[in-house]
Parts: sequence; structure tokens; C-alpha cells
Amino acid sequence: GDFWYWVPIGGSKEILSSLLCRAMVKIITDFTSVVQFRHPNEVGGMYWTLSFALTIGSLPGSILFYENKGGETRIISFAWRLLQILIPSTLISFAVFFINIEENYRETFVSRERGKDLTSRSFRESTDDANKAHFIFKKSKHHWESIEENVRDWVQANWGKWEEEKPKWLDDNIRARIPVEWIPKKRKRGFTQRKR
Repeated sequence: GDFWYWVPIGGSKEILSSLLCRAMVKIITDFTSVVQFRHPNEVGGMYWTLSFALTIGSLPGSILFYENKGGETRIISFAWRLLQILIPSTLISFAVFFINIEENYRETFVSRERGKDLTSRSFRESTDDANKAHFIFKKSKHHWESIEENVRDWVQANWGKWEEEKPKWLDDNIRARIPVEWIPKKRKRGFTQRKR
């Protein structure tokens, strides 16, 4: 699964934040179908599409349930009339949106890529150190555990260059997220003192 939320809080707080964020995003997605939540770090494309279809399908189901329970005829009649407007207008709006978006975004509606898959792929495919650092150190460690050895090798291979060049992206926040044991030994002492 993809329980861990992408925000790098760390420790037991990350469990609570993941529970709260996943529940909030699910509820918002189910009731509003905000298309941005199809991002792999949120609910993902395939789940978003399934949720959208279930939401549309649950409307007539809810009316039938109410009708079978002996609901008021006036309310049932109004609900069916409203449904005849809501479902077609929603589907037409979505079709117009889908036709007008860039073609390469269409596949994101059926993507099964998870947040941690996106993090790993983005790190592997990036050639720029700033992007790699962004994809790794600004995400929960749970999103990149599977490639931790690759990340450590990348840090160790480039640390000397970064110390000399002092890139803008290697600020105190990013430095604090790099495990001290990954820093080559001859530079470790000075870094640790600065980190404290």
C-alpha cells in the first residue's frame, strides 16, 4: 500500500499526519472529485477514477434506497428530476475537460503509480542534483526506503563537490535531512559541529 503521506515530518508524528491526511484527502475526493487529487502522492489516478464513477453511481442508488424505505413521494420525485440534470451535466463537464487537457495528462486518470514509485522514478530519472535532492529530502523517508542505498551512494559520491561549490539548494534544511553517517569521514566532523 501507500499509507505514508509524502510530508517528511518523521517519527511518530508521521503516523498521525499520514492517518489524518489520507482520511481528509479521501473524504474530499469522494465528495468533490477535485482532479488534482489524482496525483500519486494523494489518491492516485486509478483510485480517483473509480471514486468518481462510484460517486456518480451512488446517486441513483441512494434515491432507490430512500424510495424502498418508503420515503416521501415529493422528495423522491424532486431527487430524480435533479439527478437528470446533475449526472449529465457532470459527465459533459468532465468530457469537455478531458478533451481539452494536454494528451500526456490523460493517462494520469488510469495510472496505478503510487507516491513512493513516483519518488523513486523521479530520483532515478533526474540528472540534476537539485532535483534529486528535492525528490528525496523533501519527501517522507518511507517514500524512498527502497532506493536508500542509491541515495546514500549519490550523496557520498557528490558530497565533496557540494562542499566546494556550495549549491543554493543545499541549505541548512536539506543538510539536516542528510544522515550524518552518509557524509564522508574527513568532512564529517565539521559538518556535525555546524549541524548542532
